[in-house]
Amino acid sequence: MDENIRDEQKSVYEIGYLLAGVPEEQVSAQAEAIRAVVEKGGAEVIADGAPRHEKLAYTIRKKTVAGSYDKFDAAYFGWIKLEVGTGKIEELKKAIEVMPSVLRMLVITTIRENTYLGKHAPAVAEAIAKRPFLSSSIDAPAVVVRKETPVIPAVPASVEDMDKSIDDMVKEA
Repeated sequence: MDENIRDEQKSVYEIGYLLAGVPEEQVSAQAEAIRAVVEKGGAEVIADGAPRHEKLAYTIRKKTVAGSYDKFDAAYFGWIKLEVGTGKIEELKKAIEVMPSVLRMLVITTIRENTYLGKHAPAVAEAIAKRPFLSSSIDAPAVVVRKETPVIPAVPASVEDMDKSIDDMVKEA
């Protein structure tokens, strides 16, 4: 009975995945296969992003069936935003992880609204910062104004000054 209640409670998740070892012409087919797994698992797809080629920050190794490792410096990154019962997300995660073309994947909890700002993020943040509060009755967070601290030029220390400083630290301990 608890499982039925938990399955009925739905949450919004985003799955980000890296596809590697796939020819460019098969990338969209692999993305559709991931989407099919998600939909077959009972999830409602809210939005998705077509995989795009990305250079990885570091080399990722993936163990092959033969026991050796394949190394990847680039992969195709895609994402799917979905709504599914909280009890089914682990099943979906496992089903996607075992797909041979999936190098890595990540599941996060998110909100239904579109949170991607892309190139407009700095402009949106600036507009929000400049927006005056409409009412003084709103409990607004305090605005912190940061002043630039003056840069004090570094004075080179002599060897004698450093030795004296080290001696003072050693004496205190």
